[in-house]
Amino acid sequence: MNPIKAIFFDLDGTLLDSQTHTIPNSTIETLKILKEKGYKIAIATGRNFIACQKTGITEMIDWDGYVTSNGQQLYDANQQCFYHYVMDPQVIQKIEEIVVEDGLNVQFKGRPDFMRFDPDESVKISHEFFKLPIPSLAKAYEGEDVDMILVYAPKGYDYKKFMNIEGTLVMPGESHYADIVSSTHSKYSGIKQMLELWELPNSYIAFGDSLNDMEMFRHADVCVAMGNGNANLKEIATFTTSSVIEDGIYLACKKLRLI
Repeated sequence: MNPIKAIFFDLDGTLLDSQTHTIPNSTIETLKILKEKGYKIAIATGRNFIACQKTGITEMIDWDGYVTSNGQQLYDANQQCFYHYVMDPQVIQKIEEIVVEDGLNVQFKGRPDFMRFDPDESVKISHEFFKLPIPSLAKAYEGEDVDMILVYAPKGYDYKKFMNIEGTLVMPGESHYADIVSSTHSKYSGIKQMLELWELPNSYIAFGDSLNDMEMFRHADVCVAMGNGNANLKEIATFTTSSVIEDGIYLACKKLRLI
């Protein structure tokens, strides 16, 4: 079997520590070594590209690509978008109806991003988790192009109503929210396109910590869960490393003899 040459990293909770909102020096140095050794390295995240830039990670490393918005927006090494999927308006309307019915809130990710209602407690907690500003615009959906959706709900909320909408993939996050994208898209669908762009076989290593990493883990040759990660993700991982802040990326790459 040919050696694996592609490695994909989730951002929040994997590269970026969710408590300190920093990227450990050991992680940055590990990524630089991987590049020097000829590996293709890419981010695979639920964030859109602009939100990735706000962390500073896009300028710290010469990434080979970016799988953003859970596979619905893809960027190359030059930070140029080469794939962009817009959600079905009918699906968006159904999501909005449930949000209003259940007294929740939602963010429509587009140009610009906007909320359905003014921020509630779940919105504030989630944005503190990401260290991202809350969109100032709050209004009803009126047919705008939407890349993906964040539904905000209290911890323990059952997202089943959203999961029952045909054509959706619902991925509860590690705070008071869930990512909702098209069921035809995931981090793995984006990874496949990225591998095609690089002219590499469908073979890769994945690092992640949350439920939106499940699909890319299921198809990876090797998948590494962070020590701070979701218990369900750890169950399908090849192995679990230590937490982000405890040099988890560096230690895992040493164990895999990548560096």
